[in-house]
Amino acid sequence: MAHGIFLEIIFLLAIAVFAVWSFKRIKLPPILAYLVAGIVAGPQFLELFENPSDVALVAELGIVFLLFSLGLEFSVPKLVAMRHLVFGVGSAQVIICLLLVMVAAYFTGQSWSAAFVIGSIFALSSTAVVVKSLNESGLTQTKRGQISISILLFQDIAVVPFLIAIPLLAAEGGENVMTAILIALAKGAVVVAILLSVGKWILPKVFNEVAQVRTDELFVLTAILVTVMAGTLTSFFGLSMALGAFLAGMMLSESQFKHQLEADIRPFRDILMGLFFISVGMTLDITVIVRHWPWILAGVATLLVIKTIVIKQLALMAGETRKDGWSAGLMLFQMGEFGFVLVALAQQVELFTPDLASALVAIGVLSMAVTPSLITNHRHIVTKVDRFFGKYEDEYVEEESANFASHLSGHVVICGFGRVGQTVSRFLRAEAVPYIALDVDPVRVAEAQAAGENVQFGHARDRAILEAACVASAKLV
Repeated sequence: MAHGIFLEIIFLLAIAVFAVWSFKRIKLPPILAYLVAGIVAGPQFLELFENPSDVALVAELGIVFLLFSLGLEFSVPKLVAMRHLVFGVGSAQVIICLLLVMVAAYFTGQSWSAAFVIGSIFALSSTAVVVKSLNESGLTQTKRGQISISILLFQDIAVVPFLIAIPLLAAEGGENVMTAILIALAKGAVVVAILLSVGKWILPKVFNEVAQVRTDELFVLTAILVTVMAGTLTSFFGLSMALGAFLAGMMLSESQFKHQLEADIRPFRDILMGLFFISVGMTLDITVIVRHWPWILAGVATLLVIKTIVIKQLALMAGETRKDGWSAGLMLFQMGEFGFVLVALAQQVELFTPDLASALVAIGVLSMAVTPSLITNHRHIVTKVDRFFGKYEDEYVEEESANFASHLSGHVVICGFGRVGQTVSRFLRAEAVPYIALDVDPVRVAEAQAAGENVQFGHARDRAILEAACVASAKLV
């Protein structure tokens, strides 16, 4: 039995390695490779696992670690500053998308209960796909990246009432829905208060003690334990595990251990995220796509049009630029990983037929599959959309121009002013070598400038930023 499990894991790893290698060779994102590996390893082809749900259970930890890492990038002041995006734009997006899709689903012959669930599923986006793609593209700290992450945070909160409402709709206990949701929100407030208190007063002391032992393994183990415990606590109160992990990360974002925690968690996060996307691929039923492909394509198109336009309009009303609104809409158009959970729940309580459930999973997988390409090419797509509507003047100022100028020569350009960048700058300063550093974290840039460092805000990927840093006359980058 044990040999069988090891062989299954070896085959799965081999398929994943070959798929990622092949996709990177043809310049396609690794997420697509994992989805394809899942389809190949799943019940349609090789049937490596008797119970694909076992893989999904472990893979859920990938989302937990991903949200912990995301929490490390945020702080309470930052979240408070973004509250109009999280609670204003985020809540409006969920409610409007839910209602629009619900009406559309009802007119295609679904019952009101089933239509509500389809609306709930389509209102959510994929935190896993979007955050991973934003990290890979270096867009996390850009304005459109921040809009996307703000909306995703509210969606993670919105999952809770949906999970409560679906079984109650199936039981036709409509009058109990509001009571159950209010109880869940009260529980949520309690658990958030607990996590914020623990994170503020206890966790820094725990990590301080652990760091003094100077054993790398202990630090890594503690980081994993804290992440999983925070997720388990929120899960125990009926909230998503990802939300607990995010809050734990956010509490540690202002501690001195932030960068080390990020480095320690990354390998686990990346491997488990790969496993998560493989588990999503395993749920795809190819025969359903063949039978219902017009409906599935129509579903993906509906998602793209409704969510992109709604998010763009809401972003405009919140005072953001048109281009950032379009970009955020494109980034968030897909169905989310929690959508698969809601599909399974609706099928369990017999609100969905097996065919409808499989078609929704297919829409989710296809929309997730095209998202990385949309995020990579969002600027070109948005420019074309603007030209179609006769608006060309408003270009991406933050990427195409620099808000600083330098006149250095024979200097060093440092890309990123984290721990390594700061260490390099100390050596250069000691040798009296001029340098300029570029970083996309506005807080870090402000702190460094206040300390007299030559650090400027901008992404080293952008040509205009590098030209402003006089890269042509630099001795070293």
